[in-house]
Amino acid sequence: MQTLVNIFDPQEPLAAYLFLKQYYQPGDHILFISTREDRTAVAPYASLFNLPEDSISIISFHRDEDSYIYERICRRLRAALKTEMKYLVNLAGGTRYSALAIQHVFTQFDARFYYVQTRENLVVSSFFDNNINDNDDVIEPISYRMTLAEYFELHNLQHDLYSRRHTPTRSYDDAQHIFQCFKSRRLTGAAFHALELLRLHYRGTKNSISLQSLRHGNIIHSEGISGIDSLLRELGFVPQVTDSLQPHEIDYLTGGWFEEYVYHTLLQAIEPQEIALGVRISRPGMQHDNELDVVFIKANTLFVVECKTGVATDHLFNEIVYKACALKETFLGQSSHSYIFTLKNDYDHHLQQVADMMGITLCPKSTLTTPKLMTDIANTMMRQAHEGKRAPEVTISKM
Repeated sequence: MQTLVNIFDPQEPLAAYLFLKQYYQPGDHILFISTREDRTAVAPYASLFNLPEDSISIISFHRDEDSYIYERICRRLRAALKTEMKYLVNLAGGTRYSALAIQHVFTQFDARFYYVQTRENLVVSSFFDNNINDNDDVIEPISYRMTLAEYFELHNLQHDLYSRRHTPTRSYDDAQHIFQCFKSRRLTGAAFHALELLRLHYRGTKNSISLQSLRHGNIIHSEGISGIDSLLRELGFVPQVTDSLQPHEIDYLTGGWFEEYVYHTLLQAIEPQEIALGVRISRPGMQHDNELDVVFIKANTLFVVECKTGVATDHLFNEIVYKACALKETFLGQSSHSYIFTLKNDYDHHLQQVADMMGITLCPKSTLTTPKLMTDIANTMMRQAHEGKRAPEVTISKM
């Protein structure tokens, strides 16, 4: 019988979760060490394992003196431990000071120590003894792979992964064709104007609209879209119902196609464990939610890609960057990476500088339309999603 020990950190719970997924065996006991203020956060976290309550225990300290006075930490821990128990202790999490005290106490028991390195998807294990020449340290990759739902729920986020479809509505060829139209600027003025009117007046509509009413105006908007036929023809878009556009088709034409293009491109290049379109997340008790355009998980690392066909002003771009940064820091945790893919040009690299300053990776039109640069982006993602070995190189041959 053994006990798996974690220093509980509600701000970054991934290390503890992956440690348990890697080493837990039926019948094991789980011990969390936390501050008393964080104690209530342990229960929903532990519930993800569907274990009986009597197999989980908590040693908690006050956030003030108890958590930083070395002797108090040691006395409290030593009094709670059993000499006949084998302990597997994960030192990742908490403060360095508390980790030192925890290490000191557990060396007096039958314990092996671990450090979960989430960014590299590795675990280092060792016996802390007086011999530093016996090479008893072991490094092994984390074999467990999380789903998107697990990642969100671990970070106390609600999501709609089970209630809505999050896959493309059309083929990769359809999205590529429209991408080529924008890449090569094939749209005529009439078609481009029609697209702007469609985005301005009809995106988000709940009902289908006949092409006839779009051409000549209707109760929603009196001005007709005379170039609607040119737009559909030049994009090669065939409606599912003749002479009518469904709500999801309008969303597709006014930007959804770009999200699907990015989805397909990353699916082929990265081969993630799971990838989804338009996932809404929120914090329990909060009315506001956030939509993630394209989100995928690779080797327990979360990637969020904001997709914008165009960004009208620098001010609007700044808002997009700040939103992506706030999502990462407030909701998604340290084991996440944020990207912005846009068809806007960044000739003077000003947008790049803003994104870099906020820790966001920008992929402007010049990157999206250059296979070598997109290959570099894909390989950066592969390195960020470290699988415990050197990430394989990928190649994007054409855009």
